[in-house]
Amino acid sequence: MKEQMKAVYRNRLLWFFSLFYFITFGAFVAFTIYLPNFLVNHYGLTPVDSGLRTAGFIALATFIRPVGGWLADRMNPLILLMYVFAGFTLSSIVLAFSPGIEMYTVGVLTVAVCAGVGNGKIFKLVPLYFSQQAGIVNGIVAAMGGLGGFFPPLILAMVYQATGQYAIGFMALSEVALASFVLVVWMYFQDLRNTGNVLNKSM
Repeated sequence: MKEQMKAVYRNRLLWFFSLFYFITFGAFVAFTIYLPNFLVNHYGLTPVDSGLRTAGFIALATFIRPVGGWLADRMNPLILLMYVFAGFTLSSIVLAFSPGIEMYTVGVLTVAVCAGVGNGKIFKLVPLYFSQQAGIVNGIVAAMGGLGGFFPPLILAMVYQATGQYAIGFMALSEVALASFVLVVWMYFQDLRNTGNVLNKSM
């Protein structure tokens, strides 16, 4: 058991998947916490309207999660993950510029779709790469997602207190998402090079 754990922790893919879920699940939790007060303070919405919009975000991200798993069964999950992190990158840039409520809504709903699809798909990847340690890896990845929901709201609050705006926080999210996009592209081409690739076998 001890040697198995050491082997898992030495595998960089564990930390890639942890980063991916840190972003997708963390964004879901962070936006759920952050949206109600932000919509009231920044856009002057009523608490009821803000609550309904937040509920819409939660519902969309939740109900689209099975779609992510379904899509991952029908196409290469790494390609799908590229779309997810490209969507995160672009929507975070839009949100960083504090657009009008219409464009802000589009950006937030894009985050919801990307978070939901990403959450449903990352755990599809784990058994493909860790067939003998899927349970251990899933537990670690899930824990990283929990941390992803804890830290972003704190960072956004600190950025807002220091600058009076959330732009830097959203740009940071876009940069982390872009880095994840690059990692997924790297994984994809590594798989293409490797003979008998696990993803090719599964498709």
